Amino acid sequence: MKKILLLILMIAPLLNTNALATEITQIVVLKEKRELQLWNKMDLYKTYNVKLSISYNNPFFKPKAKEREGDNQTPVGFYKITKKRTKTNFPKSLLISYPNWKDKHNARVRGIPDDQIGGMILIHGNPYRVSKPVRNFAAKLGIEADTIESWARDYFYPYFDWTNGCVAVTDEEMDEIFELVDKGTPINIYP
Repeated sequence: MKKILLLILMIAPLLNTNALATEITQIVVLKEKRELQLWNKMDLYKTYNVKLSISYNNPFFKPKAKEREGDNQTPVGFYKITKKRTKTNFPKSLLISYPNWKDKHNARVRGIPDDQIGGMILIHGNPYRVSKPVRNFAAKLGIEADTIESWARDYFYPYFDWTNGCVAVTDEEMDEIFELVDKGTPINIYP
């Protein structure tokens, strides 16, 4: 009887699915390397390739920290995941706490009003519908309007930067990240 009780005590923690889950304690984004890393304390859990702003496809674009809405920059700094979102423009996304106090302070110093700093910076997969900037880009390439959706999914999203300042991964990767990351997880974004 003691052996059975001991066996039950040893197996019981494994039956709890949370005991098997990896706890992601931090997200790191390295813009220059186009990389998103998930960390469990001091251990690198997994790395993903990312896409950033569509402006990165322009050789004259100068990457820097986000300063205002519409500058097509991805923020640089220390943030948190504030919300796990479903059924918006993307099947799944994680909202980043941009702007933080430092972004707001820097905007005030530059004379940028609070309502022009921007927001809604996300980690996301592909959108339900192709955005207007991507449609305009496709039109310049001569892609026919009725094939833009399939062209974007097959040829554009996988190979080019295409967001408005967010951090994009594939839909499959977003499903995985969404399950691993909790609200409140710190995210550090580096140049």
